[in-house]
Amino acid sequence: MELISLVIFIFSAAMAAGSILLVSRLLEEYPAPFLRSLFYHNIFIAAFGFYGIWGQFIIVFFSGSRLAPETFSTVSVISLLLGLPFLVFGWMMLLKFGAEAAGFRFRSYSTPLFLLVNFGIIIVLGYVIRDMAFSEALPLFKYYYAAAVLIYSATTAFILIRGKADSPGRQDRHYLAGIFAAGAVMQAAVLLLMPYSVWMALIFVFLLFAEITLLPLYLTYQADLRPCKLPDPLQIPPGMEDFIRRHEISPREADIITEICNGLSNQEIADKLFISLQTVKDHTSRIYSKTNARNRMQLMTMVRGLYNMQ
Repeated sequence: MELISLVIFIFSAAMAAGSILLVSRLLEEYPAPFLRSLFYHNIFIAAFGFYGIWGQFIIVFFSGSRLAPETFSTVSVISLLLGLPFLVFGWMMLLKFGAEAAGFRFRSYSTPLFLLVNFGIIIVLGYVIRDMAFSEALPLFKYYYAAAVLIYSATTAFILIRGKADSPGRQDRHYLAGIFAAGAVMQAAVLLLMPYSVWMALIFVFLLFAEITLLPLYLTYQADLRPCKLPDPLQIPPGMEDFIRRHEISPREADIITEICNGLSNQEIADKLFISLQTVKDHTSRIYSKTNARNRMQLMTMVRGLYNMQ
């Protein structure tokens, strides 16, 4: 059993690293918001897998025989409970991924509301199990996970199917919805139908990591993401230096002008330059004021017109 556990642990680590690497490569070529949400989803779910599930194996392996039964039970419950916040953030990014991939806007109030509800549930769960042994608390964890993963995966699948985005297209969104739905059903089935054992935990954690690996694999090798690809960067002409001096453009404003001419949205510029969206908007407003440009198109026309001056 130790050898099988080690093999599945190695597979889990490889799947986690591979999935994050695949999404990172996709983001380099297709800097779409839904891929960024998938990236964070995979990180949080992988963190829960290693901390909440594999953490139990580590506790048993290193300390199980040396701890008193009551202490061992308490440590196991606390470890599993502290792993739940990773799940909450992972599920939040799952819903955000579904909305963005479907072409819907993720409302600003959705995030605090989602976190308030789910962390409230975790607090209540922690209060209920505070004096329970691990064997008594585990069914509550299983019911909570099974119910939540089915609800959030089904919601994400529904959003993907109902979406009208060009990329991922309709067929790709249907396949992604199927991956989410199938993964949730299999994980819930293992938790609810199999008696608690090492085999149950190993099968569950394997399914957990397999799902976050299948998503980037499909997006990398099957989905058509070409509409998300940015156009080739605009080569800023030498005359740009005179343009910057003449209009008293700051270095940061020059960076933003470059990215505007490369076709990036305000949010994409904020992500690329590691600044807030409001900061981008403030800089853009000052750029318009300094150059007397009314909008992006006029600003881009002014910059592209520098080519004719060479």
